[in-house]
Amino acid sequence: MTSPDLPQTLFAELAQTSSRVSATRSRLAKKKLVVDFLATVPAGEIAAAVGWLVAEPQCGPLGIGPSHLWELSRTPAAGAPSITLAEVEKVLAHAASGPREEAMAQVDSLFQRLTEQERALLVGAFTGTLRQGSLTGLMLLALVDLSGRSESEVRRAVLVTGSIARAAEALVGPGKVGAPPHALELFRPLAPMLANSAESLDAALAGSIDAQIEWKIDGVRSQVHKLDKRIAVYSRHGNDMTSGCAPLLGALNALGAGAAVLDGEVVLIGPSGEPRPFQDSFSAVSGGAIRAGDRLAIFLFDCMHLDGKDLLDAPLSARGDALRAIAPPELLAPKMKPATVGEARAFYADAISRGHEGVMVKDLGSSYRFGSRGRAWQKVKEHRTSDLVVLAAEWGSGRRTGLLSNLHLGARDDRGEFVMVGKTFKGLTDAVLHWQTLRLTELASERTKWIVRVRPELVVEIRYNDVQRSPRYPGGVALRFARVVRYRPDKTAAEADTIDALVAQLHRAPGTSGAQLSLFDRTSPRRPG
Repeated sequence: MTSPDLPQTLFAELAQTSSRVSATRSRLAKKKLVVDFLATVPAGEIAAAVGWLVAEPQCGPLGIGPSHLWELSRTPAAGAPSITLAEVEKVLAHAASGPREEAMAQVDSLFQRLTEQERALLVGAFTGTLRQGSLTGLMLLALVDLSGRSESEVRRAVLVTGSIARAAEALVGPGKVGAPPHALELFRPLAPMLANSAESLDAALAGSIDAQIEWKIDGVRSQVHKLDKRIAVYSRHGNDMTSGCAPLLGALNALGAGAAVLDGEVVLIGPSGEPRPFQDSFSAVSGGAIRAGDRLAIFLFDCMHLDGKDLLDAPLSARGDALRAIAPPELLAPKMKPATVGEARAFYADAISRGHEGVMVKDLGSSYRFGSRGRAWQKVKEHRTSDLVVLAAEWGSGRRTGLLSNLHLGARDDRGEFVMVGKTFKGLTDAVLHWQTLRLTELASERTKWIVRVRPELVVEIRYNDVQRSPRYPGGVALRFARVVRYRPDKTAAEADTIDALVAQLHRAPGTSGAQLSLFDRTSPRRPG
């Protein structure tokens, strides 16, 4: 926390910077805005400032759902900025660590002191709806400028500290000393390596000299840290979920290593060996009851440290050898090195038939790096599409100000009425945004400052990865990773897909690999400090 006798950052300054970044299209201009602003932030507040700008608030999970936050946004806002970043951090830290009722009261009180622009930043960061572009990559480059370090040094700092905010503190914060963080530390979660999406299996394999493919497991991304008999399991965002993985700790303790850091997926398995949908796995890890006949399983696929030796820079082939040397086959994610495309296709088809969402294609020569790194890891998944009806649209922000952007999507029920199954603002070109604003305005049945509700007439084709259960929507399901493919003027609303058709996909919906414990989840402890 910044000392009271030193200059402190107003939360409004952060909100203004976020808004300016949202309204700026050039990546170079975005980076300059970020660099110029962070250069004015006191060293003691740098981690908090970076956390807000990359939508990863340092307080962690609040346990307050998005609907409550959006509802608070509709209450009268403060007329002028008055609150500092340090004050916001203090209030939210207390809210995140206290009972839910107390947390809600503290957040409610905080909202009364925030301007509309400040509220937009807070709500956007907690709901994942900040439309300022992907700032993680830009923030990396901004930290290169601010720290005078190379991009590879900054990336390594993010990897081993576990987050870009922690890396910022180590690189330009008050405690920076000597060389930036470089070595892995047991029981300090790493920022995970991620995969890029490939259009098809053939495209992922094209140009690959030395590739392996493995199941893309339907589960919760899990990082295992082991030192003798001490075991900790972390989510991809560094939340400690060891207690939720209690049924696995015996098997992990039996691994043939004194010290290890491993990457994998925890998944709930049904009586017939089929993976349960992601929500079931997440619920089980979060402390929910496991039904009779179900069991938790872990599938390990990488080894980043073994008995005192970091393997981050070793090729995947060597990391795989290290993993196989300490783990029995039943704990390993199935994989193969295909000799032909035909073998790869057969492996992919088998993964799909077993209820998984596809495969990963990995370069055996690749090292372990933060984020998604080119063609090193590629995910190949099946996509589905449905024709749905637009029920409403929310007014956009940033460069989408004045345009109807976030679409509310509905499917037909057995009475011919429409049940909401999700929202999306993805896949919309500038031309489509302008067109749909005009068309939806014509169809408007109710208008507010935030939203326009429309007559259910306009059909849109939506692509999505899977269907998941959701208590947020009347139909009990929601589409995951939905995006607009095109509008369907050739179809009437009566021809839209039904809610029953979406519900029928639940039993085979592959879930989401690399899932994260939500910012709204309070069942898992906060990540260690």
